[in-house]
Amino acid sequence: MNRKPKRVLLRVSSLLMLLAALPMLLWCLNLIDNAALDYTYAGAGCFAAGIAYIFSMVTAIAGLAFAGRHYRYRWCRTLGYIQLAAGILLIVPLRSYAALTLPPLFLLTVLYLFGVGWRERCDFEQQ
Repeated sequence: MNRKPKRVLLRVSSLLMLLAALPMLLWCLNLIDNAALDYTYAGAGCFAAGIAYIFSMVTAIAGLAFAGRHYRYRWCRTLGYIQLAAGILLIVPLRSYAALTLPPLFLLTVLYLFGVGWRERCDFEQQ
């Protein structure tokens, strides 16, 4: 993929991630009481999902700050992978609440990772 569309995709996904993080954080925190009544660890899972959305703000800010600097994409890629792994781990305690709270996190993280590239390319692959 060309660098300019990747840069645009990175900026758009970072901006959407930043805009979606605060409402989703508040919604996850409002779900804690109801989730704790349904499943054993679902309340703690909703709290952890809120923390994951706070982390997505950091990831989004890094994506916006480093969008034009290709040599800094390793940091963005690392933050995106950490965020994706945290979201996958949250499926276990959230159970059915994962379908309510995690889709924006997964969708925007995958778009973000397409923007920075899924892996670091070697010098001979960039030519």
